[in-house]
Amino acid sequence: MNDDPALTTVFVDRKATKRKLRKSRLVVEDGPQKGTRLDIASERMTIGRSGICDLQLTDDGASGTHCEIIAKETGFLLRDLASTNGTWVAGVRVRAAWLEPGMPLRIGNTVIRFEHASGAIEIALSRREQFYDLVGHGVRMREIFAVLEKVAASDLTVLVRGETGTGKELVARAIHRASKRSQRPLVVQDCSAIPANLIESILFGHERGSFTGAADRKQGCFEVADGGTLFLDEIGELDISLQPKLLRVLETREVQRVGGTRMIPVDVRVVAATNRDLRQMVSDGTFREDLYYRLSVVQVDLPPLRERPEDIPVLANQFLEESGKRGHQGEGTQFTITRDAMMKLQAYPWPGNVREL
Repeated sequence: MNDDPALTTVFVDRKATKRKLRKSRLVVEDGPQKGTRLDIASERMTIGRSGICDLQLTDDGASGTHCEIIAKETGFLLRDLASTNGTWVAGVRVRAAWLEPGMPLRIGNTVIRFEHASGAIEIALSRREQFYDLVGHGVRMREIFAVLEKVAASDLTVLVRGETGTGKELVARAIHRASKRSQRPLVVQDCSAIPANLIESILFGHERGSFTGAADRKQGCFEVADGGTLFLDEIGELDISLQPKLLRVLETREVQRVGGTRMIPVDVRVVAATNRDLRQMVSDGTFREDLYYRLSVVQVDLPPLRERPEDIPVLANQFLEESGKRGHQGEGTQFTITRDAMMKLQAYPWPGNVREL
């Protein structure tokens, strides 16, 4: 354990089952909500006017989702979320800044002080270093595995967030395989890959003759996935005109085909994914707030590969092994990576994440 009070994390070994984060709090010192105090009780919290924010402000100078605070191994990181009026720390406008106790933040006309609090937050870690096709020996992935182990046993809707190539579809597949629905269908639908004039039919189905070219009745994704899991990738690309219908299906568990009048019951567990900031889209009016709440009952945030370099050796060796088997018809030819090459792999920022590796 590091005794430096500026650090927020108690470092753990690979056998540990929990990680501790130092509790900190925000105190509103000036502005419409002067006197408000809020403990930072999770690894990520948001501040802004929107109802989806952890600290919701009534300050007209604040954006919907104005900024966020992320608990990292080396401290608390403040990040501006493309706010209109900016996030200010000690009189300086910042895009990102490490927070220190007593440091004043200004958001619109609101002044907030960051300070440490007594006690700690315990974050559960899985003993696993692989969850189906997801691999990770480091703390970040073992935290995610612990969440997935619990989530898979439920029917809760899950929103997976992460950059392109971080493995969002693998999360959905792992949840499905670990769930009681594993023997039923897993349907994968990329919302960004459907022409706008067809997406309603593909999601909800259509009746014969309901539009030009609809020669036969067709089931949509929800009906095909009945009893199983529906993975909606790139949910942020779904046109806002269709979002109310998706919300209604999630709430009622019934679909109505295009051109149909009958409500068809469906039993589907939904996992959605996005590489976009849906909170900012809610603030911008391009994503419905009520749908965001319905989709994000459980949120899984996948870290970019550059933030978990400790996992690169095991991932690289696994990919090499798989490549050897494919290239030599399963003959078991083994390849190795030199130490120097591995160090270069770990130093590279991997903008395409695991997919690029």
